[in-house]
Amino acid sequence: MQFARSEYLVEMKALALLAAVLLAAHALADDAPLDEQASSLKFTGHAFLHDFHGEAKGFHGTAQIDPARPELVCGATLIISAAKLTTFEDARDQNMATWLNVTANPDITFELKKVTPLAGDLARATKAHPAQFAVSGMFTLNKVRRLLAPGTPATAWRDGKKLVVEGTAQINTEDHGLPEVRTLFLSVDQKVDIALHLEFELP
Repeated sequence: MQFARSEYLVEMKALALLAAVLLAAHALADDAPLDEQASSLKFTGHAFLHDFHGEAKGFHGTAQIDPARPELVCGATLIISAAKLTTFEDARDQNMATWLNVTANPDITFELKKVTPLAGDLARATKAHPAQFAVSGMFTLNKVRRLLAPGTPATAWRDGKKLVVEGTAQINTEDHGLPEVRTLFLSVDQKVDIALHLEFELP
């Protein structure tokens, strides 16, 4: 009985230590809100014989910044309103909203999990000479969560009190359980290219 109590106390101390470490790690990172007006998220779809372009008109998010290295993002979350995606053509947008089932799946999210510096001077990076990174994270679409391809490229630089991040990625909608769009006269590639320009307001 005494042995079991000792084991219990050891486990509780271990949990308390883990909680303290997690709280300390969170305290060391500052939240940087996304400047939604200055940011953009665009996508390109590939249909038979032509491409079409679109944009997210509603999204928000935050990044976690290391105070010791404010040019480096430790993590980030983006939340995109599926109903506010547009391809600038009403009929196509209505079909896209139905395909995405925006009522049941109102949000598309990306959670940045890892940032690996590759090149560039992080402290002195500029738009002309940005720092280069490889990033990875979890992308959730249609309630299906998948790992974004590891090593996805991104660049970043400071612009006054803002941290600017740009990157590209490719999403395969088949991986997220969405049906292939195919009609008698039209087929749409299930791979969609995404281009991000994000501006975070540094604390």
